[in-house]
Amino acid sequence: MRLSSLKLMAALAASLLMTAFVADAQYVNGYFIIAEGQYGVEPGLLNFYSAATGELNANILQADEGSPLGMTAQFAALADGKLFITSKQNFGSTGGRLTVLDASSLQPIAVHALIDGEADTRGVAVAPDAGKFYVGTNIGLYVYDLNTMEQIGKIEGSGSEDSMYSPGMGDMLVRGSKLYVATPAGVMVVDTESDQLISTIALENVTTVFEVQGRLYAAVNSCTWGTPSDSDTEQFVAITDDDSLGETYDVPAASLYPWFTPKPCAPAPVKGENAVVYCSGEGLKYLSKYNFDSQQYTEKFIQFDGKQQMYGHVVATDPESGDILACTFQGYSSTNYWFNIYDGSTGELKKSVKMPGHYWFPSQIVRSLWTAQGLPGDVNGDGAVDVGDVVAMANHVMGETPAEFLPERANVNADLSVDVSDVVALAGMVMGN
Repeated sequence: MRLSSLKLMAALAASLLMTAFVADAQYVNGYFIIAEGQYGVEPGLLNFYSAATGELNANILQADEGSPLGMTAQFAALADGKLFITSKQNFGSTGGRLTVLDASSLQPIAVHALIDGEADTRGVAVAPDAGKFYVGTNIGLYVYDLNTMEQIGKIEGSGSEDSMYSPGMGDMLVRGSKLYVATPAGVMVVDTESDQLISTIALENVTTVFEVQGRLYAAVNSCTWGTPSDSDTEQFVAITDDDSLGETYDVPAASLYPWFTPKPCAPAPVKGENAVVYCSGEGLKYLSKYNFDSQQYTEKFIQFDGKQQMYGHVVATDPESGDILACTFQGYSSTNYWFNIYDGSTGELKKSVKMPGHYWFPSQIVRSLWTAQGLPGDVNGDGAVDVGDVVAMANHVMGETPAEFLPERANVNADLSVDVSDVVALAGMVMGN
């Protein structure tokens, strides 16, 4: 292509962009905060905290045409470049019980208002190698095609009581070719290749399943509310590779009992240690820690500041930094909520972000996609993808590379070379195409 033609293309793109278009938001390098919202009043809510800027973007899916989230957004998972969110019921004409979003742009990929009639949704897990994902409900476990987003069917033998308020199933995770699902009566094991229920590991009062340093555990908690008594069973139980019960670790208090209104409650693994951090009960003002090697229990490893307390079990780990992330609130009648970041080794508070005043009722924290090289297309490094990047890219391709140009962000179309096609692709991004 002749230089004059390239300059003309760059000028034309710049003039068009200057007039009307703004780059689509890219939700990377941060954390999604999924929230229930006010039951019966609004759909579930989605917030994003940027680790790069330290800013909290609240209610990012609210729009005049309605939100794609259903009522009481509860469980979420991020895999295959997609963010999967399940809500207990649909909301209005747009909010689904199952919502799949592009994990970077948050553009809806699929929204299912209903699941097998009026099934009340629970946990969600993704098996990318099998090309499937799974959604738990109060009446059974359902499998979906990861490419078409359409339901394949219900896992035979996974059914439960036909009631919106029956527990059904909660947290679930994929290990190899198996899916492990927490239920009050034990852990269901499903073959993700055949979608057959292999077995149910019998274990009463299971609250969650989770992994620590490559090993699978289930938490057991028979205390439905408040402080456990001597008669309550509080344990972490290892599950072996052949799906039998392994070592049992008795603790003063395990992960909270979630089955009144099923919610996520998997402990947060501590980076570099065979240990977890977790909340053992609703409304507590601290997080506990348990080390499986030393069998040491620290009741108040993290103590919340002031009037803060835990709603549900909104605790997670950043696997790279090792930070412990937690959402807190002041109480059920308060609109004061916080997003907190703690040092995973010491439990010391690193940062506390006050959320905008609202009845959020947070349910889960999910780490976003992370790009070590920064935002693709942000070639001038100003933290946004806009017309300035198009101009900088065009200059680079014409051999007039700006001093602060970032080439590692320039291959927008991922064809392994940076040329005029990347200028066109970047202009398309900024124009919303």
